[in-house]
Amino acid sequence: MKNLVQLAIFGGILSPLVVAGTIAATAQVQSQPASEPISAPNVKLNVQRSSGTCPQTIGLWWFVLPYEGGAEHTVVADTREFADTSKLVSSNKQFVEFVSPLRSNYASCVGKTRGQEHPFYNVEFKHKKAYFRVDLRKINAPVSLITYKTVAASRPYVRWAIAD
Repeated sequence: MKNLVQLAIFGGILSPLVVAGTIAATAQVQSQPASEPISAPNVKLNVQRSSGTCPQTIGLWWFVLPYEGGAEHTVVADTREFADTSKLVSSNKQFVEFVSPLRSNYASCVGKTRGQEHPFYNVEFKHKKAYFRVDLRKINAPVSLITYKTVAASRPYVRWAIAD
């Protein structure tokens, strides 16, 4: 019986603290501004056309998660504008390449992204295909490596990290 009384007293003290903590945490989350969902790519790479019909830009969803001494990057190429599928064809710790067969309206495209602010992302159009590449050898950093690569929702998906 003594244990039940102690448990009731402890529960009576603890319950309001849990409720107060939950209310404070909820109020804190609600007071932060709501972030807008990103529906369109947040980076555009311009396509320099050599011949044929090419898209003017290639969109990338690029997200960066910084941490002390570096950052983790996630990039998804929006290839769905000009191709229905993508396939991982080559990769190592610092380079990855995907190929996407072009739809008929872009099959004549010959061109590439050039002179970009982000030279480690590259798309090249040739032979009725688009080649999306992430090349970390073009980054001047002590440590950079590709940690994950796949095709997600028919789009190239790459996660990579950089550190000092």
